[in-house]
Amino acid sequence: MPAMESKRVLVTGAGGFIGRYLQEEGLSRGHEVYGSYRNPSEEALLQGGTKAFYLEFSEREKLVNRLEKFAKDTGGFEYVIHCAGVTKPDKMEEFYRGNVEFTEFFIRALLKTQPNFKKFIFISSLQAIGPGDPLSMEPINEKTTPKPFTPYGISKFEAEKKIMSIEGLDWIIFRPTSVFGPRDTKFIHQIVKLVQKGIAIRVGPKGQLVSFIYVKDLARALWDAVEKEVRNEIYCLSDGKDYDPSEVNVYISKHLGIKTRQVKLPKALLLGISYLRLGIARLLRKPLHVSPFKIREITSMNWRVDNTKLKTELNFEPKYTLDSGILDALTDDGFVKRETSDVSRESM
Repeated sequence: MPAMESKRVLVTGAGGFIGRYLQEEGLSRGHEVYGSYRNPSEEALLQGGTKAFYLEFSEREKLVNRLEKFAKDTGGFEYVIHCAGVTKPDKMEEFYRGNVEFTEFFIRALLKTQPNFKKFIFISSLQAIGPGDPLSMEPINEKTTPKPFTPYGISKFEAEKKIMSIEGLDWIIFRPTSVFGPRDTKFIHQIVKLVQKGIAIRVGPKGQLVSFIYVKDLARALWDAVEKEVRNEIYCLSDGKDYDPSEVNVYISKHLGIKTRQVKLPKALLLGISYLRLGIARLLRKPLHVSPFKIREITSMNWRVDNTKLKTELNFEPKYTLDSGILDALTDDGFVKRETSDVSRESM
C-alpha cells in the first residue's frame, strides 16, 4: 500500500544488486526516492520514478556543495539508506577508506547540510559479528559478541562503531545474512551454471548450518525502518530458518529439472587455490573475488541467525524461504517459465 506520508529518501549504491530492489520497494510505497550514481552506467540502472543524485565518494568538497544546493532547492533529504560500500577492492586498505572513513564523513556532511534529516539506515553485514559458536551452535543475535575476521567484516564493524558514536544522529543498523535474489550474478547464477552441467558443489563441513534472506524481503525490512518510529537499534536479518548449504543445489536442480551429482571440495584445496589467486591478484593489481578469508567464511560451521528482535520490534515476517526465493529468482531471470513457477508455487 502507498505510504500515508511520502518521505524524501536517498538510496546510495542504488544501481547495485540490493539497491535496485530498494528503489522498487520505496517507489511502490509512494516515497520520493533518489538513487545515487557515480557514472552513466550506474545512472542507467535507476528505476523509472527514481530521481538521480550524483555521489562520488572521492570528491568530498564537491559533495558537500551538492548537498547544500540540494537542501536549498528541495528542503533536503529526510532519510538515507546507505547501501553503497567497498566489497572487492584492489587493496585491503580500501575497505577501511570506503566503508569507515567515507561513511563517517558522509553522515557528518548530511547533518551539516540537510536541515530536515531524520534517520540514517546502514546496511552492515553478519560478517561484522562473525560466525557463531561451532560447538554450541547457538544462533547469532544482536547480543552476540562481535568477532569479525574478514577485512570486509572488520570494516563494517568499525563503521558501525563510528555511526553509533556520532552525536545527534538517529540511526538503524541492519546486519543481513547472505542475500540472494534475481540478477544475482555472484551467487545464484554461478550455481545455476554448475547445476546445468549436472554438478552440485559442496564446500562446507558436515553439520554446517547457514541462513539466508531474499533480497525483496531485505528491501521490505529496510523501508519498514524508514516508516516506523524506531531509532538507534541494531537488527540481525534472516528468514529465521536454518539450512544445510547443499539445499541451495537441491532447490535449483529441482526447479530446473536437472539431476546432479555432488562434488565435495576439501577446504585445504580451496585455501591453496585462494592463496594462489591472492598472489596473482596482488601481482596484477586486480580485485580478488575469492580470498582465503572468503573460504574461511563459507566453511564456518555456524551461520545461524535469531531474528526475534526484528520480528518483535518491526513486526517483520519474511515472505520468502530459501526454496520459494530461489524459484522466484529463477523465474524472474528466465531460467524457469512463468507458468511452471505458478504451478510449483501452488504446490508448496
